Amino acid sequence: MEQLKQLASLAGLQDSYVHANGHTEHISLPVQQAILTAMGFDLSTEQTIAAHIAQLQQQAWQVGLAAVTVCTEGELLSVRLQLSAASASSQWSWHITTESGERFQGEFLLQPKDIVEQYSLATDNMLAFQLEIPLQLPLGYHQLQLRSGTQVLQQRLIISPTRCFQLHDSAVLHKTMGPAIQLYAIRSDRNWGMGDFADLKTMVAPLAVQGNDFIGLNPLHALYPLLPQDCSPYSPNSRLWLNTLYVALDTTPEFQACTAAQQLVASDAFQQQLAACRAAVNVDYPAVAKLKSQVAPLLYQHFLQHDIAQQTARAKAFQQFVEQGGTSLQQVVLFKVLQGTLFWQDHTMAAWQHFPAEYQNPNSPAVLEFAKQHAEKINQQCYLQWLAQQQLAEVKAECRKQGMAIGLYCDVAVGTSRSSAESWAAPEDFLLDLSVGAPPDIMAPKGQNWGLLAYNPVTLRQKAYQPFIELIRANMRFAGALRLDHVMALLRLWCCPLGADATAGCYLRMPAAELFAILALESQRNHCVVIGEDLGTVPAEISELMQQYQVLSYRVFMLEQKVGSYQHRDQTYPPQALATVTTHDMPTLVGFWQEGDLALRHQLDLFPSRAVADNLHQLRADEKAILQQQLDITEPDAATLVRACHLYTAATPARLFAYQLEDLVLLDTPVNIPGTSTEYANWQRKLPQDIATILTEPAVIKLMQEMKQARK
Repeated sequence: MEQLKQLASLAGLQDSYVHANGHTEHISLPVQQAILTAMGFDLSTEQTIAAHIAQLQQQAWQVGLAAVTVCTEGELLSVRLQLSAASASSQWSWHITTESGERFQGEFLLQPKDIVEQYSLATDNMLAFQLEIPLQLPLGYHQLQLRSGTQVLQQRLIISPTRCFQLHDSAVLHKTMGPAIQLYAIRSDRNWGMGDFADLKTMVAPLAVQGNDFIGLNPLHALYPLLPQDCSPYSPNSRLWLNTLYVALDTTPEFQACTAAQQLVASDAFQQQLAACRAAVNVDYPAVAKLKSQVAPLLYQHFLQHDIAQQTARAKAFQQFVEQGGTSLQQVVLFKVLQGTLFWQDHTMAAWQHFPAEYQNPNSPAVLEFAKQHAEKINQQCYLQWLAQQQLAEVKAECRKQGMAIGLYCDVAVGTSRSSAESWAAPEDFLLDLSVGAPPDIMAPKGQNWGLLAYNPVTLRQKAYQPFIELIRANMRFAGALRLDHVMALLRLWCCPLGADATAGCYLRMPAAELFAILALESQRNHCVVIGEDLGTVPAEISELMQQYQVLSYRVFMLEQKVGSYQHRDQTYPPQALATVTTHDMPTLVGFWQEGDLALRHQLDLFPSRAVADNLHQLRADEKAILQQQLDITEPDAATLVRACHLYTAATPARLFAYQLEDLVLLDTPVNIPGTSTEYANWQRKLPQDIATILTEPAVIKLMQEMKQARK
């Protein structure tokens, strides 16, 4: 038992945590055992467990120089060097090449007094030295090389700022506001049944003129174009690339010049399908995808014949995009075509783990042969990805043109899907047999199992954090603010074995200090404010790191229906925060008041017991009484309720204030019900009216103006 506890600790598992209710929960040994097994540890005998312990203890001593050192700007470089006592050399030289190409070098002499730690391996004694290099490097990613005779050691040096980018760094001193929308939910008289990047661009000017400084978006991550029914933006195919269903094909230069595409879209059959997609209450993803899949090949062929063939400026821009996208782009587009092809041959092959063995490795001869045979389809996916990036860049430029202080406020999912292109391309980056979620709390009494993958913290460090760097960089490309879903994941992740209930999990530690440092570096470089979604079970360490690096907290009015929250409003919604009335994972304000979400939870059997349900009904009654009393609402009709709650939250000190368009149009049904998949039409519900109608609605404009005034 003690051996098992020791192994769990060395592997990064936490044996207890503080529950959202404030009491300490201890993780049972069988649960830890199941998670260790899922991580690949053989627990069959005491000898195998002892061998794993010895391996983990020795692992850190088996490299002379770690893959990466993260330092803070302004501090002298301090690097740990580990050498065998039997063969240690005292004469060393160091060479540093900065990312801009600048070079520095020097020498040092190791002495016994420099030894900071020793460790005995089975065959040798290891010595650790802490080297102080008298150099202050600029912010960025640099390379260190240590030499002694024929021995050469390499390391990445990351120099980070002390904090993330803030609005005042760009001389934005006023409090800001903006809508948080689900882009797919937008109706318009020109889109093809779901909101797209052209809709988003048309929203910018009317929102900016009402004093909005940003537009918040659901994650725009690449999903599964050949499996469009998998529509959750929080279960992505790749968080490095965009969802190409958001491309507005009808606004592209190719469509304007392609007679075949125009004739197809104008045909009676196409127009009937288009009308049905637009009229649907929920987004019909398969139908929308079918429409777009008919037109996209025509546009791509036109592009090949009229741009690529003549090597126009547009063709060269596309080729440059493909070149810069590199292996990452090639792998995601190849995977999309491969997955779709195999799935339609056999519906059990949606996940790459169920592919034939020869297709499970992206570098296998079979995959390379598949890529040759399907080159045109794969290149068409590159073209669509290029269009997506172009159109989102145009939205960003429009935000700047219209004077929005922030522009796009984007969202990055906490993990990738187990069956994703991300995990297929680099399975070693993830713990493939564990699923990420959250422990039981007030909002989800049964806990949550999201079916997402956790980064493998060991591999992450071995790769000098490159996967995380690329993730943050890709999601800040078009953003003036970035929300990290479940920011606690930078410190620890609740993990469950595949197929297990969310209650059968425990926390896995992550290298939080270094991940926050990298986040700050990318934030400063991209002039991007960072918001951490810190809801649920939040440890003190994450709050301290967020405060240290000036990551904005995420404060939700609907979760603050306690008397003390009103009495200490400035602490509940501090300046270093984004305040919002509700979120996409919660009922709308009208739904909350009418208790439709609780009725849905009964209907979907999401309460673990009658007692829990009764407690939540009583809690809701108490919350509504507090809200009504504190906001002095005598007659709580929907419009009065929405106005009072939004003006109160808008008036708080929080630097950013987001509101849901659903609340402004008094919608009562939720976007998403956590803990469900097929039971409810998550991520499909549309707004009730065209966006042009909503943004010219007198009641909506009046409330926006009042919120803007309250912000002052």
